[in-house]
Amino acid sequence: MPVTSKTALFSQKQRGGLFSIEDQSLSTGSRFFVHSGTGTDGAGYGRNPETPFATIDYAIAFCTADKNDIIYVMPGHAEAISAALEFVCDIAGVSIIGLGSGTNRPTVTFDTADTTDIDIDAANVTIENIIFSANFADIATAFDVNAKDFTLKRCHFQATATDMNFLVCVQDGGTTTSDRISIIECTSSMLDASDTHFINMAGTGDGHIVRDNILHGNWGTMCIGGAGLVTNCTILRNVIFNIATDADVCISMGATATGIAAFNACAGGHASQGVVPGDLGSIENYYEQSTSDLSGVLEPANA
Repeated sequence: MPVTSKTALFSQKQRGGLFSIEDQSLSTGSRFFVHSGTGTDGAGYGRNPETPFATIDYAIAFCTADKNDIIYVMPGHAEAISAALEFVCDIAGVSIIGLGSGTNRPTVTFDTADTTDIDIDAANVTIENIIFSANFADIATAFDVNAKDFTLKRCHFQATATDMNFLVCVQDGGTTTSDRISIIECTSSMLDASDTHFINMAGTGDGHIVRDNILHGNWGTMCIGGAGLVTNCTILRNVIFNIATDADVCISMGATATGIAAFNACAGGHASQGVVPGDLGSIENYYEQSTSDLSGVLEPANA
């Protein structure tokens, strides 16, 4: 007689890995583990936290597209990437989840070349709870997003020293190839005067969401936004401090961009205007110039 009852858990036995019982709301895909100190990139590794892979990119190659496989990056993992195409997310539906908290979170360091980046070349990729550290001058972009439905959550961007920096932390595609980028609950400390954007919306993407981030930086163009003709964009509850004295704005959208910017709190250099929403609806966005010692005011101002 068939079993018709159902629970929230499923059991899984992976060849060469652990037997596990897990919450199926995460996924029923395969699980892989990565740690630079105890891991090895080779056959027979990666399925068990006792014998993990050594690098994230190596683990990605073992995933199966659209099965919602999960790569767990273990606490204390430290990985350096030194060139473009060295770290490529090219398998659809993969989640890369960092374990640990504070400085014990996994860290990926960009060094050696200003073209070093992480490429998002497959849809439905999620990266969560990882520190991304710039260790080279004027790295063009940390994330080059060329696929739809990329989510970056609870990650931190930082520099190892003065003049070590990401010009752009997240760069969208030039067309609709990167619809629905979501950046959620991330933080940054990017203080180099050459930096231009935290996220550069230069394309024609639809449905981007940037919410609940705390962003501290020196972005000479803008923190969030760009000249692209993005549609149905949501910029919500971000706290932004842009120290650039020649800053254009904290949030600036293309003139015909659509969506909503709501409940953002911005402060910064000497820009006369901190929030330029384009054609986005604007609800309770505040801006305070750092030299004024006054409370923030609504922007754009009511007529």
